[in-house]
Amino acid sequence: MRSGEIFLSFEGRLDRERWLGAAGLFAALVVATYLATWLLWRNGALSFGAREAIRTFVQIALLVPWFALDWKRFHDLGLSGRWAMICPSLIILSRAWGWPAVAARAGSLHEPVGTAIGWAQFAVAAWLAYALAYRRGTPGPNAYGPVPKMRSTSEADGLIS
Repeated sequence: MRSGEIFLSFEGRLDRERWLGAAGLFAALVVATYLATWLLWRNGALSFGAREAIRTFVQIALLVPWFALDWKRFHDLGLSGRWAMICPSLIILSRAWGWPAVAARAGSLHEPVGTAIGWAQFAVAAWLAYALAYRRGTPGPNAYGPVPKMRSTSEADGLIS
């Protein structure tokens, strides 16, 4: 599977080792962005608005590739890729909930609902970490395609020669 297929295709299956590598890369990018923008903001090099704009841009830029990774990983578990829609939906909801117009309409409920959304994101992330990082894929082909990686050395020898 080529890089473009891993990050942009919603077909087939993705084994947990490749998913872990790609998810680790994306997580490192998000953490690095948050740290860099925080340091720049703290030292006066970025305004609060610019800091938030950069963070939002990085999250949006990674949304489709991360979504594709999760979609194919759910396929490897024998589940519909639609389960991958939970996390991006919560990210979009939390960003929309932070808009000033939404805050004004929500009134006194804005803060407690925002906190609940944050905890829901945490709970979903913990569940995804278990479901996608630690569960083995279905053995053999399933409804979403063949096994995404070679499981025996004889298969690998056949491809190398």
